[in-house]
Amino acid sequence: MTTLEGPPLAEAAGIGALTLGGFLEEVTSRYSEEEALVFDDPLAGGTTVRWSYARLAREAHRVGRALMAAGVGRGARVGILMGNRPEAVASVFGAGLAGAVAVPLSTFSAPAELEFLLGHAGIQVLLAQREMRGHDYLGDLLGICPDLGRSGPPLRSTAFPFLESVAVVGTANSEGAVRAWTDFLDEADRLSDHMLLARAGQIGPSDPAVIIYSSGTTDRPKGMLHNHRAVTLQFWLQAGVFGRQPGTRLWTALPMFWTAGLNTAMGPTLAGGGCWVMQESFDPGDAIALLERERVTEPYTLPHQTAALEEHPAWRGADLSSLRCVFGKSAFARHPSVNGDPNWNSPVAYGLSETASIFAGHGWDTPRPVMRESTGRLLPGNRLRVVDPDTGALLGPGQDGELAVAGPTLMEHYVGKTRDECFDADGFFHTGDAGFFDAGGNVHWTGRRTEMIKTAGANVSPAELEVALRAFGPLKLARVIGLPDPRLGQRVVLAAVVKEGESTSAEEVQAFLRERVSAYKVPKSVVFFSDGEMPMTGSDTKVRDADLLKLVADRLSPEGSQ
Repeated sequence: MTTLEGPPLAEAAGIGALTLGGFLEEVTSRYSEEEALVFDDPLAGGTTVRWSYARLAREAHRVGRALMAAGVGRGARVGILMGNRPEAVASVFGAGLAGAVAVPLSTFSAPAELEFLLGHAGIQVLLAQREMRGHDYLGDLLGICPDLGRSGPPLRSTAFPFLESVAVVGTANSEGAVRAWTDFLDEADRLSDHMLLARAGQIGPSDPAVIIYSSGTTDRPKGMLHNHRAVTLQFWLQAGVFGRQPGTRLWTALPMFWTAGLNTAMGPTLAGGGCWVMQESFDPGDAIALLERERVTEPYTLPHQTAALEEHPAWRGADLSSLRCVFGKSAFARHPSVNGDPNWNSPVAYGLSETASIFAGHGWDTPRPVMRESTGRLLPGNRLRVVDPDTGALLGPGQDGELAVAGPTLMEHYVGKTRDECFDADGFFHTGDAGFFDAGGNVHWTGRRTEMIKTAGANVSPAELEVALRAFGPLKLARVIGLPDPRLGQRVVLAAVVKEGESTSAEEVQAFLRERVSAYKVPKSVVFFSDGEMPMTGSDTKVRDADLLKLVADRLSPEGSQ
């Protein structure tokens, strides 16, 4: 056997409507007046906002009609530059209802990265928030495209030939092609809901729905185009994987521009009839207060966030007795007030942005000893091959090679790439990850074949940073590596050689990068080497990464720290 197949998709239980509009209509009909979203809004002085499923549906319909009034047609790209807030959720579903493609954009983006994303995605209408934790997004946008504040709508810009307008939450005045959120929504009244629903009725599971951007192995982020079925199927399936149901109160600060936030947190919580307690960006003190006040049942964190919660002064004194979905040895399970459900285990899974998150995994009711043995079993409809990276031959059970995947949640293609450039002749995507499957049908992930650094749940491309540093004059050579870190998984570290006669500091290098890339990509440490000291191949054309990793680890150890 060289192709492992998951259960037939047609036999999967709990699958509902497979378009964003159909999904929202179905969950609203089931849970209409139940609480769907809770958010303390910094743009409204911290006022607590509570939306029912019915309110979410009304707001999503209003966004959809406003997009139609703005001239958004089938397949147009609608950017969403917002943190975790109710308007962002309404924008995702509103775009889907209008037949557009929702493009959640990273709120971590520096202006140069945001400029690239707007152009690469071909955004027609951007839905944004004024600012978040001191980051002035409107200011960034006006700096990137000054004409936004002077002309339109529609904007006419040769730099952004598709962009026509921006609607901004948190600003009171419309000017040029920048519309205040209330003015944008007022345009919805020009169209009836019958028109929106007529359009939504013409949208099918195969239509494009969402573009997710993730750092790639090249110098630029990659955009993955997913259809409606891929996104909504993950909603329904992951509700089962995590055991989400009415009464679930999930808290997470993971953003919706990651598949973890969109397809593992938001969507499956709504699919199960639960409530998402939102936090637009992670702050441990605020998070503890939310966990306690909102009687959260399931916290969803990355390891470094869990560690920050446990280290916070308010942690031990908080009443977290409502937490039920916690697992054995986690910080949440150790909390003195928590008595979790002994039958619930945090799912273990393998997935990637190209498969809209989970591809194979163990569900919440899998015994912990079984979870430790593998990454889990394929989700319904998925297919897996293991390929010899040197010969291209297909391998059988127990043979380690590169994982190649196919299935109903696999992306349509990368934005700007043909399908032939993304998949092999049989339609499989070669992941760059290593692993195997066993005779029992379990998937085993054994590592990453690519250079991607995984830090605090985010992917960082060394090539992206190294290309950016070519413009930093003092450096002769720059190599970015991932150093194992108990909290972050990997820590981004820059190894650098300074040109003869030049001088610089770690702080100057980091400041240079902060202006060009997202903050989480900036190396935590910079280690300088003398000319000729960095380990190179015999031809001096490539750095020997294994040797460099050891040298950097030695330099940063307590005994040799710089």
